[in-house]
Parts: sequence; C-alpha cells; structure tokens
Amino acid sequence: MKNIESFESAAQHLGIDPTKLPDVSMLPEASQKAVVAFYKISIISQASWDGITIDWYNWDQRKYYPWFDMSADKVGSSSGFSYDDCLYDVTPSFVGSRLVYPSSEVAKYVGKNHIELYRDLMVID
Repeated sequence: MKNIESFESAAQHLGIDPTKLPDVSMLPEASQKAVVAFYKISIISQASWDGITIDWYNWDQRKYYPWFDMSADKVGSSSGFSYDDCLYDVTPSFVGSRLVYPSSEVAKYVGKNHIELYRDLMVID
C-alpha cells in the first residue's frame, strides 16, 4: 500500500504524469470536480492492485470496495460523508470495475485515506 498514499504517488507508480489532469473545461462546473475525482480514484485503485489483474469474469476472485455513510450525525464527519465499511459482493455490482480493490485491507485504507476524493465524486454540493 506504500504506492497509494496520494494520487501523485499512485500516478508515479504507474508511470503517469500527476500534473496532467483531464480537461474538464467543456463540462458544467457542477460536474468538473466529480470527473477529476473519478480519474484520480481510478489511478489510485489501479496502483493499489500492485500487479494483480482484476478480472470481472473470474467469479472466484474477490473484489472489494469502500462503503460510505451519508449520515450527518456520524462521529468525526462534519460534512455528513464518512467511511463506513468495506464490502465484498458475489453477484451485483454497485461500483464501477475501476474502483475495486484486491483486498478488504486495501479498500479500507483507500476509503479512509482518500475520502475527500470519494466525496467529490459522489456528493453534489
């Protein structure tokens, strides 16, 4: 997990220039932050695979994703958006395949340490 401490370190691990972000200028302002957040989380996710290939056709390979709570009364969350748990599911998919992790430990780490990116992606202010 040493490679996913930040978007910059994840991008460098994959050989991607972290200063070159997608051009979102043609999008509505309300969508720009979410698109950049998705890009960054996708890079972080891919870097966290650390050589593992995520195979959506392999039912025996577990795939994990962080789960968040929107309750405003959640302890430690002034924004009402907080990391809640890590889930594994067999058949349905609630997240895109780019946003999964090879273990529950990695999903928890990324969910907790990159919560602002997830908030930017999932919450419309």
